[in-house]
This record gives sequence, structure tokens and C-alpha cells, in this order.
Amino acid sequence: MSSELPVLDRSVLMSSLGDDLEIIEEILELFRTITPEILESLEKAADEGDLETVRKSAHSLKGSTGNIGAKAMQESIRNIEAACADKDKESVRERVNDSISEYHRLISEISK
Repeated sequence: MSSELPVLDRSVLMSSLGDDLEIIEEILELFRTITPEILESLEKAADEGDLETVRKSAHSLKGSTGNIGAKAMQESIRNIEAACADKDKESVRERVNDSISEYHRLISEISK
């Protein structure tokens, strides 16, 4: 896991949206709503060894995590992309599991 990186750096959202906490919360809620489906797709594609689908889903998710300041999860997604580039299916599966764990850490942090 990417424990040395912040789970959620709220300053990323605040720098792009100012201090509008209502909009920030709406964006975080949207992320929380949409991301499980993407993670499910990642997990299924990794189980099937479909590295191209994993790579595309990971790339999309990497942008979303970066936009909200989910630094640790973004790093875990980068690791998925690297494993896909190496065509290492076992490592891809492990990295997907890491990303799912990071998502749960992130949700806990958002809920605080």
C-alpha cells in the first residue's frame, strides 16, 4: 500500500474549487458513487486476464483520484498501469486488490 502518501489531500480540491465545501462534498460523493463500479470492472478484467481493459479502467480512475487528491489510491492505480505494461497478470491482480484496499481507506477518510 501507499501508506507514506496522504489518503486524501483536500487541498487539491480546495485549490481548484476554493472553499466551497458544498461542491467539494458533492464531488466526493460522486466519486464514492461511481468508483465501486470501476473497481468491479477492474477486478473482473484482472480475474479474466484482460490487461487492456484493466489498463483503460485504471487510466480513467487514475485521473479521478488525482482530481480529488486521493494520493495513495492514485499511486496504487499507477502500479496497476505499470504491471499492465509489464504484462504481469499476477501482479496486476495484486495491484487491483491494493487499489480496492486504498479505496476503502479513502472512503473512511472522506467520511470523517
